[in-house]
Amino acid sequence: MTEQSNVVYIDNKEYKSEDLSQEQIRLFNKTIKYQNRVQELRDGLEDAIILHEQFADKLTTSLGNDETTKAMENSKVG
Repeated sequence: MTEQSNVVYIDNKEYKSEDLSQEQIRLFNKTIKYQNRVQELRDGLEDAIILHEQFADKLTTSLGNDETTKAMENSKVG
């Protein structure tokens, strides 16, 4: 769904904006608004998933390092 000057394309069909009612134009504009919002949310979700995985990896590494350090300290001859 795109809009170019006075022409609106909905499902690959061309409509002249002057042939649309005010209600249809309003609905079209809302459709575009929420289509963009959906894309923004998808992008944000993708970013959140990537960041979650990175922080989880860092936590796992940190916990592994702590366990290794404790194991080395416990194995020292006293």
